[in-house]
Amino acid sequence: MLESMRVPMVVLVVLILATPMRAQKSASESIVRAFDLWSGGQPKAAIAILEPLLQAGFRFDDPRDPGVAWNILGQAYLDLDRFAEARQAYRQAIEILRLIPSARAQYASTLDSVGMLDESEGQRDSAKALCEKARRIYAELGNSTGVAVTSVNLAVIALGRNDFKGTRRSLETATQAQPTAAMKVDDVAAVDAVKSALALHDGHGEEAIAMAQQAIDLWTQAHGPTYFLLSNGYLLRAQALANSGDYVRAIQDAQHALALAETAIGRNTIDFLTAEGVYARILRASGAKQEGSRMAKEAGSALADLERRQCSRCTIDASGFR
Repeated sequence: MLESMRVPMVVLVVLILATPMRAQKSASESIVRAFDLWSGGQPKAAIAILEPLLQAGFRFDDPRDPGVAWNILGQAYLDLDRFAEARQAYRQAIEILRLIPSARAQYASTLDSVGMLDESEGQRDSAKALCEKARRIYAELGNSTGVAVTSVNLAVIALGRNDFKGTRRSLETATQAQPTAAMKVDDVAAVDAVKSALALHDGHGEEAIAMAQQAIDLWTQAHGPTYFLLSNGYLLRAQALANSGDYVRAIQDAQHALALAETAIGRNTIDFLTAEGVYARILRASGAKQEGSRMAKEAGSALADLERRQCSRCTIDASGFR
């Protein structure tokens, strides 16, 4: 019942405040405000700030600022499963940042972002290549935070490929680059979520539940009980509980995961429909075979239709980046 999952990417913080800001630099202040909103789990609010700023063709004092703004906008779109818009925003960011020698960290962040977009659309070979390229750039810059976060993202990609050895190697690289005691809360929660998925695969039910609980607690403390990534935590715990035979609590967790996903991004999204498929399998395992089968069929059909309508062929070739 193991499913792929999304983890937060917080590398953007590395140089958003790259230059001192004065009060009159309202565009730079708006970018920082949008970043704060996005990283706090409010992608719609971030979009409301950045879309008009970028569409107006505002002249920025720092040439890196519009690239960073497009990257944040892409992240906000990605959180809402607005994949085509996310990809276009990342294209804009790449066109700006790749030409600026002092923007290597921001450029690496955008590569990592595109990699996780590809992962969300199931294009895991491209995702791996892009995130590995981003990690190499961070390593060249001596940016341990960037190496750690891209390594966690590579662990998620490996998990989606059922490459469990690769998942463990990437987690080890992440913690070597930056021990969890030094990581930001969101990064630690992401590590815990990946560890929960690994424990679930290994059949270590109690560990899977405990690690999912740790991720849930950290995300809740940092962002409140409606944070969209909590859906991942509850879904992981639901699967572990179902495997242990505790179907009552498993169903409660799966229902809560669905409610969180619906509130944050809506029903007609890949994340929601994937979660619904997991819920359907839990229902079937609990004995509600007819209801579970009906839900699985409906979710599967809706998911296939949605994926056909997504921009699944507009990938960015990793080999083109220097």
